[in-house]
This record gives sequence, C-alpha cells and structure tokens, in this order.
Amino acid sequence: MRIRHLRYFLVVAEELSFSRAATRVHIEPSPLSRAIKELESELGARLFHRIHGRIRLTWAGEVFQEEARHVLMRMDGARARVHAAARGFRGRLRIGLADNLAQPRLTKLLACCREEEPLTEIKIVEMTVSEMVKALDHDQIDAGFTVHTEPGSRLIKEVVWTDRPAIAIPRNHPLLSLDKIPLREVARHPLILCHPERCSGGHDVIRNWFCAPTLPSLNVAEYVSGHEPMMMLVAAGYGIGVGLSSQVTLYKHSDVIIRPVTDDVPSTATVIAMLDKPPSDELARFIARALQVGAAPTI
Repeated sequence: MRIRHLRYFLVVAEELSFSRAATRVHIEPSPLSRAIKELESELGARLFHRIHGRIRLTWAGEVFQEEARHVLMRMDGARARVHAAARGFRGRLRIGLADNLAQPRLTKLLACCREEEPLTEIKIVEMTVSEMVKALDHDQIDAGFTVHTEPGSRLIKEVVWTDRPAIAIPRNHPLLSLDKIPLREVARHPLILCHPERCSGGHDVIRNWFCAPTLPSLNVAEYVSGHEPMMMLVAAGYGIGVGLSSQVTLYKHSDVIIRPVTDDVPSTATVIAMLDKPPSDELARFIARALQVGAAPTI
C-alpha cells in the first residue's frame, strides 16, 4: 500500500467522481481507477459502489476514509517533526487558535516562549471551535485557545486570563454621551456581531450577555468573522460593534470610538482547552507561562 494511493482514495471519496479526482491529482482517470482497484484488492473489500457511471462510498469505504485520514495526518506530523529536528528544535507544540483571537497577551506569551525555550517549536493554527475539538481528538494539536463557554465536555479547560466587553461606536452617535454603555441601550441599535459558526465562541459569549428577558431582541445588521471587519463596518455606519476590549483596541479606527460597558456585565474568560490526560512537559511549561502572562497587569 502506497501513500499516494491513500491520497488518491481520499480525493475520489471527496469528489465521488474519477474524472474530477483525476484532475485534482494530475493523472488520467484510467490509472486513477486502477490504483483504487489495487487498493481494494489489497484490502479485500470494495470501497466504492459503481452504478451507472456514478460512485459512492461503501460502508467499508467510509471506515477506510477515516483510517486513511489518520494515517496521512500521522505521516504529515512525522515529516513536520523531522524537519523541525533538522532545524535544531528539540520539542514542539501545536496550538489551536479559535474565535479570531489576536490578543496582545498571546503575543507576549509567544515572545516569552521564544525567549525562555527557544528549542521548542510552536505552531499556531487558526480554526473554529468545532475544528479545534476534532483536532484535539485526532492528535492534530496539543491545546487550543478559545472564549467558548463549552468547547467540549471531554476536554479540560484552564482559564488563562479574562477580558472586558467593549462597544465600538461610530463618531457622532448618540450613545457617545454615556461613559459606560448599558446593554439595554446597546440592544436598541443595529449590531455588528461575531459570526455564529466562524467565530462561535465570541458569538456564544455575546449572546449570553444579552440573554436577560428584560432586554429587547437583538437587531443584527451584519455578522463578521472577527474584530477587524467589525471595525470597518462600524466606521462605515452599518451599526454598533460588540466585542472584547483587547481585540477592538488592536484595530483602532479614526471614525470609531470605544466605550466600556457597565460593570454589571461579566468579564469574558479565555481558556486553553486540552485532552483530559497528563500534558507533555512542553505543554505544562506553556500553560504555566500563559497563567503568568494572564496574572500580569495589562497596560
């Protein structure tokens, strides 16, 4: 069984068409079909139903699809580790980053890791919360940052720091007469909010802020994937942005004013999520540094 045959199989399983799959892998359909038949012969099972020119996975094919993905992920991981070792690294960490987080404390944490442990390679992978949970289950990452309240019941969540909510308001808006903005006032205006799928953690947090029955239903003008497009739309007058203080201040705009919310609105915790098992030495040191960064006063 050759690695390229596994890649061929996965492309055919995605496309459910030998002609489209052949285009993707840059070979003719006939040798691609022969490669799949050789794979079926070696496995002793049919991977595809072929009926009237159409194909679909058999149950055995669905099982093998999952296994082939795991094999290739292991191979890619082994290749990455060897390349890192060749460059002088002695350890590695793969860290997922969900909810479009780009907090200054993450920058400080990564800089601290490079200074104190330069022989540990740290890879940052941006993903959604659901992708993060799957990546942890499949050993594609070692841990992940999110603000989601429930990133996965099987995971351990360690709070590393908290952040205050903030409101981004266009210039000359009537809400600017208030030093701190109550949520009941915010809810009366069109809002720019985090996308419920691409930024589910931020969306979950904001929805929890507005869940009180005394507040009106939200008027969502636009959903965005992060704080940068939020600030652009606020500056253009599409609505009011709702987000985290550390994030909105990263994307300052001359036509946008940032105001804090009233003190009754709770702070938001950023957690590092990981599998319920003893962490590696590198991960344990990484978490300890994250807690130190979170405990330090912000400027």
